[in-house]
Amino acid sequence: MSEHTECILPYVHLYAQADGEMKPCCIADGFDEPLNLKTMSIDDAFNSSQMKQLRKDMEEGKRNSVCDVCYKREDKTGHSPRVDSFNKHTEWTKPKVKEDFSVPSDFQHIDIRFSNLCNFKCRMCNHLFSSNWYEDSTKLWGPGGKTTKVIKTTDNIVEQLIPHLSKVRSFYFAGGEPLIMPEHFKVLNYLHETLPVIKCFTTDTRYRKIRDLTIHYNTNLSVLKFEEKSLIDIWKGFRQIFLSISCDGIGEVGEYQRTGFLTEKFQKNLEIIKKYFKPQNVEKHTTGGMLYNFQYTTTIMNVYHIFDFIEYMFKNNNITDTSQIDFYYAWSPNEYALNNLSKDEKKKVIDFLNENVTKYSEKTKQEIQSMIDFIDYDENSTHDQNDVISKHIKSIESLHGGDFSKISPIKFGNPK
Repeated sequence: MSEHTECILPYVHLYAQADGEMKPCCIADGFDEPLNLKTMSIDDAFNSSQMKQLRKDMEEGKRNSVCDVCYKREDKTGHSPRVDSFNKHTEWTKPKVKEDFSVPSDFQHIDIRFSNLCNFKCRMCNHLFSSNWYEDSTKLWGPGGKTTKVIKTTDNIVEQLIPHLSKVRSFYFAGGEPLIMPEHFKVLNYLHETLPVIKCFTTDTRYRKIRDLTIHYNTNLSVLKFEEKSLIDIWKGFRQIFLSISCDGIGEVGEYQRTGFLTEKFQKNLEIIKKYFKPQNVEKHTTGGMLYNFQYTTTIMNVYHIFDFIEYMFKNNNITDTSQIDFYYAWSPNEYALNNLSKDEKKKVIDFLNENVTKYSEKTKQEIQSMIDFIDYDENSTHDQNDVISKHIKSIESLHGGDFSKISPIKFGNPK
């Protein structure tokens, strides 16, 4: 591989969306001729002409447009998930590549979104990622080709996947909500029952028996059991479990943005988690254990709630440092994205962020600065856009309930 274009993932990794489309990874573009596990076997898709061409381009130092998301970020900043994360992963090893650029399909890392099954219908989400959006999406925008509430990769995806797990080193589960998916539990239970048990020494004399596998989750933490079976009891048997807990606010703000979220239930589950898990900066290298952090997706609904959220997390001993919260910003749908506000409202938000971020960790400062850069990105906000945002908010409220004016000071009047 050429260091200028190389990425380890197309050699060791399987990613597929809930609708069955397979891509090089979760942030890559799809191929011009899409690959889909509904119509192809896993091996045929992974060693398709499209994937082999991608590997060929990487070997020859050429940029394949399907990976532009990383290449373009690198052109602007010198950084991307490709260079900062994927290629630095120590558990993955490039396999032998055949002359036709095919590679074995015994994956070292897997990220399959088995379905869109979810028990929330967050306002910035949609039916592709949440089954609970099915009825409301149809009422608001019509059927739009949607024929089923629960979208699945394939009905037998677990059976298809099992033959490819002999060398798996890490797994990523997301959704929808992975902890309520039958497919997730089947795979987790299979790995727990079939992977060899080894001794993992915590000191020179103390050890625990584990399966040598790292599992990373993105979860709303609404459940800790599957059909009355404790997930924690199973998680204890693996080398590392990392829960990235998706939570976009507490109290009225959090419950507005994430329809289905209940603060009291969330904190109750978190108290259980804290008996076994420790808060951790996801960027910090770890060798094992049970760890968690938080992911906060920022929108026009919760941007003024960021620092209240941080203080809540400190007060309830959920974190020891703000680096244990990952702050992201939503760029879609447009109606909730911060970069589509009027200039007046953008200035107010930016001033608010700058005034309050100074006492927090460097990681948090960097993430807030990225947020500010995003907010400042689009200078084309107009009164018409404000009308679109306002109408969208009211249409969602007609189905989900709530009152935006009670959870955010943002106004949608004439921009100056």
